[in-house]
Amino acid sequence: MNKSLSKEQLNELQPYYLDRLTELLKIPSTYDETSIREGAPYGENIQKALEYALSLGLEEGFSVNDIDGYAGHIEWGKGEELIGILGHLDVVPPGEGWTNGPFEPVVKDGKLFARGAQDDKGPVMAAFLAMKWLKDLGVEPQKRVRLILGTDEERNWGCMKHYFDKEEMPSVGFSPDAKFPVIHAEKGLIDLNVTKTLDMNQSGATAQLLHLQGGERLNMVPYRAQASLKWDGEGDPVSLFEDFIQQTPYDGTVHMDGDKIHITITGKSAHAMEPNNGHNAFFGIVSFLKELPLSNSILSVLNWIDDAFQNSRGEGLGITCEDEVSGPLTVNVGTAELKGEDLTLGLNIRYPVTKNFQEWFQIFENNMIDQDARIHVIEHLEAIHMAKDHPFVEKLLDIYNRNTNEQAEPLSIGGATYARALNQGVAYGAMFSHSPDTAHNADEHVLINDLMEAAYIYAEAIYELITT
Repeated sequence: MNKSLSKEQLNELQPYYLDRLTELLKIPSTYDETSIREGAPYGENIQKALEYALSLGLEEGFSVNDIDGYAGHIEWGKGEELIGILGHLDVVPPGEGWTNGPFEPVVKDGKLFARGAQDDKGPVMAAFLAMKWLKDLGVEPQKRVRLILGTDEERNWGCMKHYFDKEEMPSVGFSPDAKFPVIHAEKGLIDLNVTKTLDMNQSGATAQLLHLQGGERLNMVPYRAQASLKWDGEGDPVSLFEDFIQQTPYDGTVHMDGDKIHITITGKSAHAMEPNNGHNAFFGIVSFLKELPLSNSILSVLNWIDDAFQNSRGEGLGITCEDEVSGPLTVNVGTAELKGEDLTLGLNIRYPVTKNFQEWFQIFENNMIDQDARIHVIEHLEAIHMAKDHPFVEKLLDIYNRNTNEQAEPLSIGGATYARALNQGVAYGAMFSHSPDTAHNADEHVLINDLMEAAYIYAEAIYELITT
C-alpha cells in the first residue's frame, strides 16, 4: 500500500464514522414478523437500517442497489472481477440486563455500547469507512469491490439466498463478522427442534408442572427461563428456591398466587458457538424443578434433559468429537417451550470441519429414538474450509501481521459468518485477540480504537485486492 497513507489520516475520520454508526445503532433492526410487507421481508426496522446504510453509500458517490429489501450493496470500482465484503445489519433481540438502553448508543471509556456495536454494525461500518477513505484519496480501482449488506444473518440467511439468486458471485471475499487474523475454517452448524410428549397426568404429585419456557433464539444461551406449578405439598417452596439460588450462579424470583407458584430464573447469555461462556437459565430452572415433589414421569424427563443436554460437548448424547482444525463439537439448548403435552427444545449444534456429519448425527438420531423424542431439522450449514496456503488467505494474513507486528496463523471458529455464502470466502476481523467478545450479550460493546484499527486493515486489504 502507498505508505503516504497513514493511520493518523484515517483517524481524522473518526467523528464522521462514529456519528453515522451511532445513527445506525439506534435502529432496533431485529426481525419483526408483525411489520413484514413487500420491500420489507423481515420487518420495518430492518428495512430502515438497510435504507440508512444505502443512503450513506449514495452520499459518498458509490453505486447502490436494494435487492427487494432482502439485502443491498454499495459498490465502487470498475472491471469484470468483483471482490465481496459481506456483513449484516440485523441484530439479535436485546434481551435483558442492560445498563443502558440497547438501542441508545453510549460511549464510555473508549467503548461503544449498543446492540450491534460488535455484531455486526460496527465492523460493517468500518469496511464502509475504508472504502470511503480510499475513494476520497483518489485511489483508482482496477476491479470492483462490493459491500454486501445482509438483513437476516441472525435467523436463517434467507437474505443471502435471495441476493445471490439475483446478483453475481464475487470471485473472492471476506466477512467482517468474526476476528483477526483470518478465519479460514468454520464449523458445520445444524439448528433443530427435539420434541418429547410428556405424561401430564400428574394426579397424586404434590407439585404439578403447568408451564415451562426458556430462551429466545437457538444461537443464544438463554438468559431467562420461567415455570409455573400447582403446589399441594407441605413446606415452603419460596425458601427452597432462595436456598437454591444461593448455591448456584443464577438469580431469579418466585412468588405464590394461591396454590400456584411462578418461578423465573435468570442466567448469563452468550453466543451459542461457546455455550460455556454463559449460564443457561433453562438448565437452572430444570435443576430447581428436580428438587420438587413432581410426578415420576415429569422428573424422569427433567433428569433426561439434565443428563443428555447440559454438557455442551455432547457427552450426554454420545456425540463428542473434535479436530485440530476447529476444536470440539458444541451443543446449545437455546429455547424450550411446553405446549400442552409437548415439550420442545431448540438446539444449535456446531461440529468440527473434518468430521462426517452423518456419522455423529446418526448416533444423535438413535439416541432421540430411544427416548421417544421427535426431531425436526430447521437448517443445516455445512462446514467451510479454505486452505491456509491459499493466496487469498496468505494475502489477508500478511496485511494483518505487518500492521500488528505479529506472526499470527489462520484460525477456525464455531460461528457462522457470511463467508459460507461465498464460493471462496473467509472471515476477517473485526475483533482482535485482546477484544472483549460481547456479541449477543447484555451490554454488548466494542473498543472504538479496535474499529479504527480494523478499518485501516480493511483499507489495506481493499487497496491490494482492487489495484493488483
